[in-house]
Formats: sequence, structure tokens, C-alpha cells
Amino acid sequence: MSTEEQKATAFVGRLLDNPAIARYTPLQKEEQIIQFLNANSGQLAPTLQSNQFFPERSWTQILSILLNALMSRIDEELQKYLDQVFDRILNWDFVSFSSQNSAGVDACRDEVRTIVGELLERPDARRAFTGSFAAVYFGSARRYLDHIYSRRSYIHFELTKVQRLRMGKDQVQGLVDVSLLLKPVVHLLTTPGENPGAQGSGLIQPQYAENVVSHVRKKAPNLPEQALASAVHANMSFLDYGFVEATSRLASIFSARARNYAPGMKVDRGADSPDKSWLSIARRNYKFYGFDVKMLDELYSIAAENMW
Repeated sequence: MSTEEQKATAFVGRLLDNPAIARYTPLQKEEQIIQFLNANSGQLAPTLQSNQFFPERSWTQILSILLNALMSRIDEELQKYLDQVFDRILNWDFVSFSSQNSAGVDACRDEVRTIVGELLERPDARRAFTGSFAAVYFGSARRYLDHIYSRRSYIHFELTKVQRLRMGKDQVQGLVDVSLLLKPVVHLLTTPGENPGAQGSGLIQPQYAENVVSHVRKKAPNLPEQALASAVHANMSFLDYGFVEATSRLASIFSARARNYAPGMKVDRGADSPDKSWLSIARRNYKFYGFDVKMLDELYSIAAENMW
């Protein structure tokens, strides 16, 4: 490791030790630090260009050095989180409900993990993965599906009667979680910095979705078709394309919500709880994100009842 790399690793290490971000997942920490570096470049540049750090380097060069060190540190920590998700958190029982699968759960799990590894090597996909991974790690689907199935209201109807999922709640949770993990696959067909969505919205159109499905199917032949479609369609607007699956709509909402989610946050007296507050804003802006507003309404009601 060069002297510059050592200095960058030490500097990044101090940022990662900030107690304010301790409760976040590794990718959330990474995103917080990237935002900090970009927002405070004016104050940081003179210090980091001094003899003590990176003399004769431009801010652009320094930022690149720091980001490389940051991603290296995060990747080390992230592997432990991925092990937890793939081996203990994810419920893979939904795989057995697909007649297309012949190799079993292990083959499907290995294929998904390989794709996730590929996504994490691409900066744009990595950023898109932040919210999706946090939603799975913190159990967004599990928390809400327990209440969705006990209520047997709109979302339950969409899952069981419209999408026609003939599986139990735990299997549906697994399907939603895998949809979340693979939601960023739309970035596999883009070049760095290119937005896969129309006009920079991040929401894709049917033809692009078909291309992604075809591309990913070759990488994951044992992944059930409904899981692959659910993941890709989570990047589409339900307002424009009414065929978007209920699991896709849930994955889209949970991914957006979890991007900055932190467990155990204290709520000030008189303030809304974190989920309730976020869902309230999402209900007002649902058209921009292509969310299903009826789903937002029900999730908001669940969050309010449980003070989430």
C-alpha cells in the first residue's frame, strides 16, 4: 500500500468511526460519506491538499483516492452483511413454487449472489443497491407483510388475486426480498454515468425491461421467472404500466424508503414517526416516483398504527 493509500485509508477510517452513522449498513455509510465529501469540498480541499495529506494533487484526484479507499473498506465490511442476508435472512422457499427451477435453492442462491457481486462493482448500480439492501437487511417486507396478511385489504388482494401468488406469507416475503436485491440489475446494460430511465427519471420502459430480463436470464437460469420479472419491473411506473406486479410495487417503495432508514431513531415529541413521515411525503409525490398510491395509503396506515 502506497503512502497516499495509507493516508486515504486512515482519513476514511476516521469518517467511518463517526457514531452518527454507526447504525447504518455499510453501503448507507458509504453514501453518507460520499455526500459529506461532495458537500464540504470547499472546506476539505485546502486541508487535504496540504503537505500533511496530498500535496500537488487536485481536489478531483484527491476525491478519487478517497473514494477508492472508502469502497475498499466498505467492501470488507459488506461481505459479512451479505453472508447474513444470503444465509440467514433470505427465505428461499419461494423457489420451490416454480416448476421452471430444476437445480434447487442452492443454484438459485449462488446465481443471485454472483449478480449482486457484479452490481457492486458498478458505481451506479452500487448506489441503487443501497436502499434495496437496507430494506432486506432491516426486514421491511417482513414487518409490513405481517400486517398486510392480517388485514387482508388492498395489498393482500393485489398479491393473492391480481398477481395470483399461490404461496404463503413467508414465501412472498422471500420473493419481495429477492426482488429488492435484484432491482438494480437495470444498470447492467448501461455505461457508467448513464441513467437507464427515460429522461433521467430512473423509471424504465417495457422494451428496456425486456432486454434486461433477457440479459439476466442467461446469468441466472435457475432464478424463477416471476422473481426476475418482479425485480426488473420494480423500476417501472405503476401509473404508466398497470401490469407491474404487486411484489414489484412493494419493492419499489421499500427500496426508496430504506435508502436513509436507520433503526432505533428517536422521535421528537409531537413529531411523526420515521416511516409515517416518509410515507406521508411519498403519498404527495407518488406520481413522480410511479408508486401505487393505494399501497402507500395502506402502508401509511400500518406505520401510523404501529408508530413506525
